[in-house]
Amino acid sequence: MKPELKRKSQVGVGFTILVFAIIVSYFSVEEINTKEIPQYDIYLVIDVSGSMGTCLDGDGLTTCYEIGITNDSPITFAKKAASEFVDTFQLDQSSNHRMGLAIFHGTTGQYDSNPISKIIVELDNDSKKLKDGIDTLYPGGGTAMGDGIHITTQSLSQDTRPDARKIIVLLSDGVSNIGLDPRLAAGIAKENNVTIFSVGYGDFADVQTLKAIASVTGGEYYNAPTGKDLAKTFNEIADVLISPISHYSSRILILLAIPVLLFIPTIERGLTTMMEKVQDKPVKRNVKKSTAKLDTIGKNVCTKCNHVNRPSSKFCIKCGDTIGGYGR
Repeated sequence: MKPELKRKSQVGVGFTILVFAIIVSYFSVEEINTKEIPQYDIYLVIDVSGSMGTCLDGDGLTTCYEIGITNDSPITFAKKAASEFVDTFQLDQSSNHRMGLAIFHGTTGQYDSNPISKIIVELDNDSKKLKDGIDTLYPGGGTAMGDGIHITTQSLSQDTRPDARKIIVLLSDGVSNIGLDPRLAAGIAKENNVTIFSVGYGDFADVQTLKAIASVTGGEYYNAPTGKDLAKTFNEIADVLISPISHYSSRILILLAIPVLLFIPTIERGLTTMMEKVQDKPVKRNVKKSTAKLDTIGKNVCTKCNHVNRPSSKFCIKCGDTIGGYGR
């Protein structure tokens, strides 16, 4: 095969694997057998501190007299991502999942502080109720992350189903500055078999704490730098929960396809070299007899016993037979 055609065929194989993996990944949620999906009790726990809104009156840095919501406010994108997350699970009366909604914020003052965490919607399979609750979210106050984790852990532990996995999807855009220590709350969640998937939203999220919270409970941390990334992040979490096998296997295929595509020529050359070495390896043969015959050429050898005698000998000193035809 010509080098050009060979290279084209190699690239074609790599692209075929890559496209197949992408297709499997895209349709993994729709094609999964719903009977094989684990049952989930999930709480969406949303940070509604002041930084999730937009400062309408003030400099927005040190002083803000009024916080509101605009189309570009972080909480606007959070609401959209949360609503799409609810839609992914297709909750209804026949669903084997339940979902709830909770918020955390708080007041911080010079003389007192008041951490606030509240369950907006109890665990239910009513998607409309959840989305209506999401629409009511409004920003203001500090960040009581630990209290948000703790209140939902309590609810998951009290209103539990034997076959359901208990999950918290936690979204925060800042540092916990009021109330219960988030790491302590995560430890309590672990003791109650609650897994936390944490999402760091924006540039000022407390990544280290969010990672620790997820790690200690056996969950995962996700980073969403912008509002546009948030919906994608929530979809990834839903994908992991709903179709974990398809999710990871398809991505393994993608990871395999990329290096195969990039390094096919190198792989092919390596295999060719190995084959050539095997083919060129000399084959050992038994050449003792032929070598022995070659060694006797030009020497006075007895034709009867093959003993090598001195050049001047007429009789073999071993068997006594005439050498070279003498006496015959």
